[in-house]
Amino acid sequence: MAFNVKTEAFEGPFDLLLYLVSRKRVDIGAISINEIADQYLAEVSRMQMLDLDVASDFLLVASTLLEIKAQSLIPREHDGLDEEIAELSTEDAREMLIGRLVTYKQYKNASDALYRRYLDEGRLHVRPFGPDPSFLGLMPDFLAGVTIDALGMLAANAMARREIFLLESEHIAAKPIPVEVHVRAIHARIRDKKSLSFSQLVAGDTRPALVVVTFLAILELYKRQMVRLEQASQFGDIEIRYIEGSGNLTFDEEDE
Repeated sequence: MAFNVKTEAFEGPFDLLLYLVSRKRVDIGAISINEIADQYLAEVSRMQMLDLDVASDFLLVASTLLEIKAQSLIPREHDGLDEEIAELSTEDAREMLIGRLVTYKQYKNASDALYRRYLDEGRLHVRPFGPDPSFLGLMPDFLAGVTIDALGMLAANAMARREIFLLESEHIAAKPIPVEVHVRAIHARIRDKKSLSFSQLVAGDTRPALVVVTFLAILELYKRQMVRLEQASQFGDIEIRYIEGSGNLTFDEEDE
């Protein structure tokens, strides 16, 4: 509050008075409303322009103090006023003043917040919805050439589409590769080519089962002295050469 008062019990602005009264450091009965009113009228006479905030602050405090003091001066038995107000003690009057001053301060703060918001909102300018007219024709027409019948056919095809069915095959056992058949096949190739490498026999197929059965097949031919095996380096490729005159390849029942 910009208006300052000066009495025997209090000297200072409105905010300081509110603080002291809320802490019960100022006795309401010691505040001279007449003296405060005279000081305010003298201040108004010196004003070039009336400040409504100062005037409202003063009227609130002065009217509250005047009401409390009036209730304390009128006899309580025949005053005809509300019993709750008429029977106020000094402490109750102090509490009433505090409550009204706090309520006023809350409304004043809310009013200041709304005013600041009003000023901020006044700086905003609403943009009309939608693009500028010059850009209206740039967006392609995504529904061009679409008919109800075509849309119905697409929907029917989508609804009739079956989900992909995955058949689990983990339970199916792999068919073993017979070594006898592989030995016969490699022997026929080696007899025609005379010389082959192990990498040529597997032909890039690195399945473990095929590599193992191929290796077993050339060992079987080596055991029968039908081929020679050479390996130039460790983990190198194995060269397989056919031995001329090694005879025909036959299997008895025990070999099978």
